[in-house]
Amino acid sequence: MRGFALLVLASLLVAAAVVGTRDPEEPLSVALLVLALGVGAGALAAMFLSRTRRRAGRRVPGMRRAMALRRGAEFGAVVALLLWLRIVDGLSVITASFVIAAFAVAEFIASARPASSR
Repeated sequence: MRGFALLVLASLLVAAAVVGTRDPEEPLSVALLVLALGVGAGALAAMFLSRTRRRAGRRVPGMRRAMALRRGAEFGAVVALLLWLRIVDGLSVITASFVIAAFAVAEFIASARPASSR
């Protein structure tokens, strides 16, 4: 948990430093800001997901941390991609729907249990 919190804090500090010190016309500063916000959002989502309980208050051992890390990375990628689309003026309801649907399908496939071998 502490690692996720430190990652959120570090990414917010990088984002604040970029906003405070860099010119918004520089492409590298915009890319660094989008990356920092995506990493921060993903780490915050992973921190939240690793703390929640599943199935009527019972903790699920084993894959809980790996699943939270995977879903947090997916959430951070969605945030960064939507921010980037907004910056290049390519964000609309249709493109946002396709981006979110693609990641939802990918999560559905990744979380599906393998079929029985019978």
